Amino acid sequence: MTNLHQMHEENVEAAQNDWTLTTDQMVFMMQYNNPIEEAYANDDMDYLRQLEASDEYRALFGEMSFDEAYDRYECTLEDASADA
Repeated sequence: MTNLHQMHEENVEAAQNDWTLTTDQMVFMMQYNNPIEEAYANDDMDYLRQLEASDEYRALFGEMSFDEAYDRYECTLEDASADA
């Protein structure tokens, strides 16, 4: 089993079990945070669709839509801020 395939299986299983993101998923979202924010600010949905279609995204998030992944990311950040 390839590393990407294994990551995909682990991340899909975790995503189906609860609303939280895995560490790898959070790292991905944090790495792309600024370009994602810029894409939303400029209504650049093409960038977001390309990111969602990328092998890296699919390996980490499986069939999860980008909207759901981003909602989970934002909720995680909000929860972390509330706990601080």
